[in-house]
Amino acid sequence: MIVDMQWLDSLISLLATGLTTLLIFVGSIFPISQTKVFVPTPVAPVAESVATTTSTTTAPAATSTKPTIKTPSKPPVVAAPVIPTPTPVVTPPPLPTKTEAQINDEARAALVNILCLPQVGINGISGSGVVVDSRGVILTNAHIGQFFLLRDYMIKDNVTCTIRIGSPAQERYTATLLYLPPTWVAANDSQLKESVATGTGEHDYAFLLITGRTDPAATLPSSFERMEMNRGYVDIGDPMLLAAYPAGFLGSQTVQKNLYLSSAIAYVTQLFSFTGDKQVDLFSIGGTVVSQGGSSGGAVARLTDGKLMGIIATATSGVSTGDRDLRAISLAHIDDSLAAQGEGGIVLLLSGNLTAKAAVFASTTAVTERAALFKVLGK
Repeated sequence: MIVDMQWLDSLISLLATGLTTLLIFVGSIFPISQTKVFVPTPVAPVAESVATTTSTTTAPAATSTKPTIKTPSKPPVVAAPVIPTPTPVVTPPPLPTKTEAQINDEARAALVNILCLPQVGINGISGSGVVVDSRGVILTNAHIGQFFLLRDYMIKDNVTCTIRIGSPAQERYTATLLYLPPTWVAANDSQLKESVATGTGEHDYAFLLITGRTDPAATLPSSFERMEMNRGYVDIGDPMLLAAYPAGFLGSQTVQKNLYLSSAIAYVTQLFSFTGDKQVDLFSIGGTVVSQGGSSGGAVARLTDGKLMGIIATATSGVSTGDRDLRAISLAHIDDSLAAQGEGGIVLLLSGNLTAKAAVFASTTAVTERAALFKVLGK
């Protein structure tokens, strides 16, 4: 049987086309399977440690391992910087602006002896002082100045105080109190009845104002020789010139007729403070010929420039002058004490009309102080 080949080819072509169409239709209903991509679930971060050097990590999301905290490594040890020690610069002491002879002459010219002699009832006193203002202001100790408050003790004009100058000392001037700190009277009034007075030196200062001449016919000079004050601080080893009228080994008649001025060079050996701070209120100047009674109120001048740095106030006990340690209160202490008591310091106290200020003091503060002293003495 002969088959028509052309017809057969047509039949095969038709079957192939139908099969392809069927496959495409089935594929549109059932998509071909694809590879699934796994996306991990995010994990909440673990809280960090307070220490900023601690770091944290979280375990992979595919596991249940707990997060671990890494131990921070120790910070590297950094060597402290080496600071080279500077070569010390030795500052030489200031060159003296005055010679020792000049300073000695100036101190002696400004120095005075204060002699207070009573008629009855109490003992007298001889002390030293230094003129610090050309108008005739004398700086001395309160334990000397208090005798001006006792003038009328028991009887009128019982105590006579005169200002003497020169060597030997010769009476020359009269004076009145310009200021004496009430704090000193309150703390030391009982010492009036003691045969040997004691004290620390705190507030132990007084200012006197020269008011006239012991010779009524003579007139006051227009200006007084004085020492310039310095309220700065001294230091251990500073050289000082001391000037005073020592009278510790003299009888009363000798003191009245043959009292000579003495001066000596000493060095600061100790520093003291009444309040415990860094301020120098009192300083030690060792034992010299000046270390005896009568030197209280004497000048202590810096030997480089002649400035008054303090006044002699106390001394330790000892058989000889070399065994006694003189101590001076500083100008800084006096200045601060005046300010603390409402007087504004040395500069303010010595400003304005000094005669008027002395009169105000006599009618106010001095009245209270005098009453306190009289009470101790039994009147």
